Amino acid sequence: MAPWLRFVEAWAVQQLLRTPAFHRAVEKVARQVHRVRHGTPPDELGGTKIDQPGSSGYLQHFMDEVKTQIGSAESKNAGGNTGLNIDGRVMADQGTTARVNAEAEKVIDESAEAAWRDSQRNAASQTPRQSILGEFGSAIREQWKSDKRG
Repeated sequence: MAPWLRFVEAWAVQQLLRTPAFHRAVEKVARQVHRVRHGTPPDELGGTKIDQPGSSGYLQHFMDEVKTQIGSAESKNAGGNTGLNIDGRVMADQGTTARVNAEAEKVIDESAEAAWRDSQRNAASQTPRQSILGEFGSAIREQWKSDKRG
């Protein structure tokens, strides 16, 4: 191989190793290899991703909800206030659920009212801030007045 060709090859490798895109591509390949060998890391499952390694995923969650709703509809048609749904869990009677919901709404309303009163008190106690142009104009006026006096 010609010496100048080796020089060009070394230069091209050096230029490639300096680019961030090359490093991102290598990192992406290494991450994929790690996922294939060890599964998706738990720190990448945050946010709205509900699939956990080893769990059945979104489809299973959807089917569980459908079974739950069908089970509650079947128990209503059977005429009983309590019963078992498809999964075998005991359903609460409708009166208890209504009372709990009403109490929760009352607590939420009271806390919302308290928060509204607090925000009104805080807003009334604070003086309105000037905009940046208003503050700049005030500073210029003060300097101008002090220059006239002095």
